[in-house]
Parts: sequence; structure tokens; C-alpha cells
Amino acid sequence: MNREGQVRIPSGCAIAAVISRDGNRMSGEGIMNAMKPMHDRSNGLGGGFAAYGIYPEYRDFYALHLFFDSRTTRKNCEAFLKEYFEIVHSEVIPTRKIPEITDEPIIWRYFVDPLKSMLANLQLDEKEFVVRAVMKINTELDGAYVFSSGKNMGTFKAVGFPEDVGRFYRLEEYEGYAWTAHGRYPTNTPGWWGGAHPFTLLDYSVVHNGEISSYDANRRFIEMFGYHCTLQTDTEVITYIMDYLVRVQKLSLDEAANVIAAPFWSTIEREKDPEVRKRLSYLRNVFPSLLITGPFSIITGFTGGLMALNDRLKLRSMVVGEKADRVYFASEEAAIRVMEPEAENIWAPAGGQSVIVRVKEGAY
Repeated sequence: MNREGQVRIPSGCAIAAVISRDGNRMSGEGIMNAMKPMHDRSNGLGGGFAAYGIYPEYRDFYALHLFFDSRTTRKNCEAFLKEYFEIVHSEVIPTRKIPEITDEPIIWRYFVDPLKSMLANLQLDEKEFVVRAVMKINTELDGAYVFSSGKNMGTFKAVGFPEDVGRFYRLEEYEGYAWTAHGRYPTNTPGWWGGAHPFTLLDYSVVHNGEISSYDANRRFIEMFGYHCTLQTDTEVITYIMDYLVRVQKLSLDEAANVIAAPFWSTIEREKDPEVRKRLSYLRNVFPSLLITGPFSIITGFTGGLMALNDRLKLRSMVVGEKADRVYFASEEAAIRVMEPEAENIWAPAGGQSVIVRVKEGAY
């Protein structure tokens, strides 16, 4: 029998990310390799990547990535899409057969533009229109799941270790100005293709290391506003919270971070700036059901940037480094050193401290 201390039990899950402040595109090979030294943080039940800037030729269209369980499901979903969107281009997402990835579903992508007539009839802006379409597919079309829906970005995920998932999707053939990655170690939810990270909605993507003890309260609140948690993993709710706070409520990313990882009331009371104290108190009072409790470190991708955030007590690891125009994030410094051996200014953000990096205006 192994005694305590004789077996390495990692803090569940691995996350990593890289972004070029100058908007320079880089292949997926670097982020794939970064996951290798964190192999033991995963158990093969989920891996995935999100990439920004990978579809410049279709940058003005929503890129919908979908899993289907059958050709019939795909045809039914395409019929639905044609009612609401102009399908500019569609194709099977290229993959390579490898023994480590099995039981793959049918995987397609569609570059679409909302029909102007539908927008006018429903009196919706196009982002809300796309969100409603995604929710409708994921809740009403059995066997079909939209797992990516942003412009000029895409998510690629599967059941497997992340380095194998990257090879399966041939990510070394893509180039983007920002990449995020996740290796999954599920503790209380199933390992299946739709439940792998990242979770996305529009251009927001989230990778998460940890566990959300406030999931039921968060889910009940967010589902009052038309979101539906269908992917059987607690992290999904973080993506919808980000969309609700930033797109719907028009909060800044910093303000959204101060909702998700809200400062303790004692911390707010000690704040010397009365305006800051007033704003933090307002956010805690207005959005108490969107405070995420439990250990977590997350990286959120969005068009033109990345945001990293720990829980208030910093119960999960996160380190940041930089070199030239690139900024790196990872659960372990070893992952950053694989991407950039000469990385500088390695540091660990404090609990509840958001780290936001944006690409310079116009670079992407």
C-alpha cells in the first residue's frame, strides 16, 4: 500500500497560454509542447486548445465548430443553420488518425453570417442572435453540440491528453496571435468530448484548473438570462458568466474579475479610495450569485487579449512570464520554459488579481 507522500497527486488539471502583444501569429506547436511537462496533471479524459487569429480569410464570419453523433444529426443541424444563417463555407475539420484518440464524433466547421431578415424580424443584434442559436442547438438538437462560435478563432478539444489532442487536430498547421490550452483531470464530472476544455461562447473561451463549489448558485442565476448549462462540466458556467457580465452588462474585464473573484468585505472596507470602495461594494451587492467559490485558476481568451485570474485565496497555481512581445501563462513554470527557455520576469499573481494582456490596437 502506498502511503501519503509516496504518490504524486497533482492539483488537478493543467492550463497554459501565450499571446503576442504585437499580434504576430505563431503555430500551435509551441503550446502543444508546453503541455508535455504537465502531463501528470491530466488523466486522459480531456484536452483542448483555443486559438485566436486562425481564420483571417473568414474573419468577418462566425466560425461554428460542431460535434455530431451521426450524419442524420448533421443534416438536421445544417437545415436549422440555413434557416437562420448564410453558410459561407463548411467542411470537415481536418484531423489525423492516431491510436491515442478514439471514438471521435463527426467534427465539422461552418463559417456563417446571420440572415439580416432574421435579425430584423427578431429585433436582435447579431451577437445575441448567435448566442440564442447556439443555445437552441445545444438544448434541442439531440446529438449536436456547438463547441466554438466566435469570429476568427476556434476551439479544438477531445477526450485524450492535450499533446495528443493537438496532434489529432493537426494544430501545428494553424497560426494564431494567442493560444490557450488545457489538460483535464475531472474529479466529479464525466470525461466526454463536449466536456473537455476550453468552453467557449462567441469569442470568449475559458480554461480552468479547480472546482466550483458555488456551481449550482451560479448556474441557477445565469440560466434566468437564457443560458443553458448542457455540457456536464462546472467550468461551462464561467464562460456564460463572462459573456453576461461583459457583453450584456457592459462591465470591463477588471470589473468582471471583481465579481467572479470578489474581494472579501473586510478587504473592501480597508480600501482607502472611496470611489474604489463604492464600486467594489456595488459589484458585490448587485451580482452576489456570480461570485465563484472554490479553488480555481482560469485563463479567459477574447478577441485581442487574454485574462488570467486566481480565486481569492489562490488555491491553485498560476505563473506568468514574458519575453519580447510575448506573454506566457501556465500552471507551472516548466511549461513556460518549454515555450520560451529565456522567459523573463516570472511571477505568480496574487489571489483575486486579474492579469489582462491585450494585443496592440489594429495588430490582429
